Amino acid sequence: MEIGQYIDTLEDYSLISKDTPLISNLNMLENIALIKEVHELLSIEKAENIAKESLEKIGLSHIGLNRLNQCSSLEVFYVMFIRALMSRDMNVIITTPFFLISNLRDIQPILDNIEILNTHKNIFIFDNITNKSHYEGSSCPIVK
Repeated sequence: MEIGQYIDTLEDYSLISKDTPLISNLNMLENIALIKEVHELLSIEKAENIAKESLEKIGLSHIGLNRLNQCSSLEVFYVMFIRALMSRDMNVIITTPFFLISNLRDIQPILDNIEILNTHKNIFIFDNITNKSHYEGSSCPIVK
């Protein structure tokens, strides 16, 4: 089964990919908080506090007020991941993280932070077979 076909079988999911970018004229806190503001009608203050707490968990509270062009690709990835966690969707799909994050050599620190941030959602990582070696020995099970 191809990735697109598998994704179509999921009922609800948030997608992290090059096709779901952050909003460039918002800072990182605003990008994350926007989901809670729109879907749960939280106030801006409450939503941004939740966003800030999530960034603090992985040591990135210092990027909260940064705009997109002020962040590294790794920081942008984490903001995209936190934003996906803010949705009501039970599944989070990450596509080709080695394409999204420049110079990524080891997936394990990413997986560790995903575990720190996530408490109850299903996380799926879809990648190219050419990147299979990057996952060997990590806590991420490989399914073909």
